[in-house]
Amino acid sequence: MEIINWDTTLHSGVCDTIAGITIVKLLGDESFGTYITRIAPGHRVNPHYHHQGEEHYHILSGEGEIHLAGMTDGTRQSCRVGARCSFSIPPMVEHSLINNGEEPLVLMFSCPASHLGSDRFTR
Repeated sequence: MEIINWDTTLHSGVCDTIAGITIVKLLGDESFGTYITRIAPGHRVNPHYHHQGEEHYHILSGEGEIHLAGMTDGTRQSCRVGARCSFSIPPMVEHSLINNGEEPLVLMFSCPASHLGSDRFTR
């Protein structure tokens, strides 16, 4: 068994240029994983969507706003989120998370591994 310190792990990550944030894999295999990221104040996860599979988000600290846009029905929604909030993003929903707070927004998310590769799209 491996014990992973989230804080130490966050400092060793590399920037994912498509998402616009540093993403670090905590656990998982070649098909599904759990990741952690830190979004600086004023920064965001760039808008993107996936064809298959949900993403589960868990805000550990900080606050921000999640913006959603349905790719098939055109619906739009924005919600404020903060520490101890969890939510899921279904397939075919464009999403972007903005840190509009004064502290770093730290979140953990779980998703199919393809969401960081072949199943990630922008408009």
